[in-house]
Amino acid sequence: MYLIVLSKLFIKSKHNWVGGKLQRPEDLEVHLYSYGPKSEVSIGQRTLTLEPDIFIALEGAGTFEGVSLEERLQSFLDKGKDLEKFASKMHNESTKRGHASLSTSVSIQFEVRGCSRIGSMLLVASRFGSYLQESQRRKKVDSSYLLCPEEINARGLKDTYQHSAKTCFEVYSQFCDEGIPVEDARYVLPLGIKTSLFVSTTLESMIPLIRLGLETKSSMLVPNEIAVLANKISNMLEKVSPAIFRARMKFNGGSVAYPLPNPFKDEDLITKIAEENGLPYEPKLLDFRIIGGEGTISHIKLGGLEQLAHLIYASMLEPMSLVAYHQAIRHRTVPTVVESIYAAVHRASKGVERWVVVPPTINRNSDLRKRFLDTISMALKTYAELIASGASPASAVYIIPQAVKIYVIRIYDGFNLLYPIGFVATRTCSYAQHEERGIAYRLWATVSKVNELIGSMMGEKCKLLGHCPEKDWCPIILKYREYNDDIHQKFSNI
Repeated sequence: MYLIVLSKLFIKSKHNWVGGKLQRPEDLEVHLYSYGPKSEVSIGQRTLTLEPDIFIALEGAGTFEGVSLEERLQSFLDKGKDLEKFASKMHNESTKRGHASLSTSVSIQFEVRGCSRIGSMLLVASRFGSYLQESQRRKKVDSSYLLCPEEINARGLKDTYQHSAKTCFEVYSQFCDEGIPVEDARYVLPLGIKTSLFVSTTLESMIPLIRLGLETKSSMLVPNEIAVLANKISNMLEKVSPAIFRARMKFNGGSVAYPLPNPFKDEDLITKIAEENGLPYEPKLLDFRIIGGEGTISHIKLGGLEQLAHLIYASMLEPMSLVAYHQAIRHRTVPTVVESIYAAVHRASKGVERWVVVPPTINRNSDLRKRFLDTISMALKTYAELIASGASPASAVYIIPQAVKIYVIRIYDGFNLLYPIGFVATRTCSYAQHEERGIAYRLWATVSKVNELIGSMMGEKCKLLGHCPEKDWCPIILKYREYNDDIHQKFSNI
């Protein structure tokens, strides 16, 4: 339901801060591991390997003729048909009519290495995929993880960029040495930090990213890294399933793919909504509705949670750090819309204390807080200097610290409000990231004010399950029932 994050070991690159050659986000690598559907099929004395284009075309033909794939293949061979021409025609005809069942049938599993947090921010934004990413929450990074966009170097701005990044890394390292958890210290790091992730998804799910990448050549707002990433994924898909991929890319028009949350754009509707709501400091409930009204709730015992999961909706306007946003978009069951990152940076540049998130472990110490805010201010000034020196916002944004606050709107259905594996239950757990945990509790509280019954049905996963599923239990469960190590061990052994 939500992202599982992995920490991995990587070989550190060697370079000096001054005059050394920095890695570029444009040097990212995409490695294909597996794809499908593909299969070896025995026809008489022959064994044929069916790649996705032909396999899916034959299965598609099965919607007209209820026989096995082997029987359909035998029939085509007996008639002397060219399977590749048949597949190409079928995919073109079906796709141009807007059917996505073919492109969603092609699955791919690949790893992206050496992209930035900016690249991964867009890569994991598709709701229809699974992602295992190197975790800054668990792993300490060093200066070898810094990436420098090609444009910054080409314009002779590398030293300015590096000096600012060096300061961010030094403060990050100081925080870690002084006992600040890695997951809080990372807020001071810039977005231009290298990461790696494994992706399991479908061809269709990559279309929005690929189309966005095609637009970057004329854009000052979408980083060039996205064009490189989109190009490499396109090449991979064209090798895996050329007929379906080409047919899908020919399907043009206005909005021809499921929308991708994209912060790399001009000021937009979400910024306006935030302004109309007074730029709230805390998450704000925008709307709560029950399809069918209160009568639906009165008949709750008739349908149970299975029906309520799709009949209740709550939408929230949420200010959060870029750290939290990167995690928010991974909760794939929650539709998310994000404002322009450039609007967020503009606000932060005018008022750092108001428009950045200071982690609790840093905020409680005045000296650490001052050092943190001074570093964020320095990086924001560097962003302005880079742009004033001719760099595009799309390149300058790599120096922006992850503490900068951005607005999103998320829509929570009954599943995410009421299920033990939904958003509220999983994110109110004491193991959850502190910002997401605060948002989940705020959501619970505000929904409870609007509808007391629904609020009473919400809660932490230990409340809903009746036991703690984590390795080590915490006192939260004591609010709801008697609990101790013996009881926990009993449930752990089930």
